[in-house]
Amino acid sequence: MLKTAEMIYSNPDSEPQGGKENNLVPFINYGTPAPKRCLDMLLNKYYDRAYQSEVVMVSPEKKQLPVLKKRLSDATIMLITDGGLVPKGNPDRIPSSSSDRFGIYSLHGAASLSPDEYEISHQGYDNSFVEADPNRLLPVDALRELEREGIIGKLFDTFLSTTGVMTSTEKSIRLGKEIASYTSDQPVDAVLITSACGTSTRCGSYIGLAIEQSGIPTVQITNLTKIASDTGLTKVLRGSNVCYPFGAPALPEKSEYLYRKELAAKACHLLEEKSCQ
Repeated sequence: MLKTAEMIYSNPDSEPQGGKENNLVPFINYGTPAPKRCLDMLLNKYYDRAYQSEVVMVSPEKKQLPVLKKRLSDATIMLITDGGLVPKGNPDRIPSSSSDRFGIYSLHGAASLSPDEYEISHQGYDNSFVEADPNRLLPVDALRELEREGIIGKLFDTFLSTTGVMTSTEKSIRLGKEIASYTSDQPVDAVLITSACGTSTRCGSYIGLAIEQSGIPTVQITNLTKIASDTGLTKVLRGSNVCYPFGAPALPEKSEYLYRKELAAKACHLLEEKSCQ
């Protein structure tokens, strides 16, 4: 039997569902290197032997999804990314990993995002594709055309950006609450979140959950859909690639744009669905 001092909690900063007894995991022997602990766990699982994860994931609760209160053609949509897109010079000093803040940046009058005006602060993926064309991360050019065609009512005049890589679950939840509080005070009807690598996608998912809890329909676009779904976020759309969720650099420029527009339209129409498998 382990003594209390030999036990740890996977989430010491918050009260887990069902009481702490459901969040208790055995003592982790940090004298054994993490790669060896990981390999031992993998081998035990492979050979059907008993093993204990060092991280306990709480099953997400089923929830009532918020619904779009207007027709999509009348709705105002906000863009958010955990992919670290910032104006040149990174004026808000958004960290390149484990961010504790988010930036608010204007899209007023912008038909698309210019690589001359933006850079990436994010250590979790190859930034070169998005720095060559920021619309591969935030599909402003495609959404502007959907706006002109009357598919959506309006693209909101500002976007929010943070860096999700290496951001802990606890910090992601806190950041999500802050972003949801800001978003719910804005005249927006729905949100699209674009995501990058694994921990970044997880951060974006917790942001999405918080926004949903405030009553605003949200869709996350990420290549890593399983990570997003495992947090409990329901409306998730597979993006092109971890490095460019709305990009297809191998295609000719016009074909890539059409691909981006089609994906953006799918994301917008997903906002209308009352449920999602």
